[in-house]
Amino acid sequence: MSDPIGPPAARWPLEAAELVALAVSDGDLGAAVAQYEPGALLRPWSDDRADGGTVRETMASLMQLRLPLDTRLVAVLPAEGLAMLVCERRIDGTGPDGRRVRLRGTGCTVVRPQPDGSWRIAADAWRLSAVPVG
Repeated sequence: MSDPIGPPAARWPLEAAELVALAVSDGDLGAAVAQYEPGALLRPWSDDRADGGTVRETMASLMQLRLPLDTRLVAVLPAEGLAMLVCERRIDGTGPDGRRVRLRGTGCTVVRPQPDGSWRIAADAWRLSAVPVG
């Protein structure tokens, strides 16, 4: 049976990135993916590894860490029909395998208003890379 209450919709550009962080932190794949337009691109890694394909596959891979995602806005560049968010992202904690995980990076998220007035992500490039654990 499907959930009668759908995931929240972003009412302003930054909220789309914030809702992704909340969904990842809560382990809610459907809510995370709902913040992206169909056909949106997501690349969360700083290296050239394959990004997993679709937003759903990439997000599911990221969520396997079972750690919270923290997102902090650095800048917003509004443009006609778009907004570009520059955000710092951080994942920090002990993963399911018992190893310490510390990933940080700055990225760019492009959001676009939808016909219903909500905002969804059209493209998302994070630059997560490992931070030495000390």
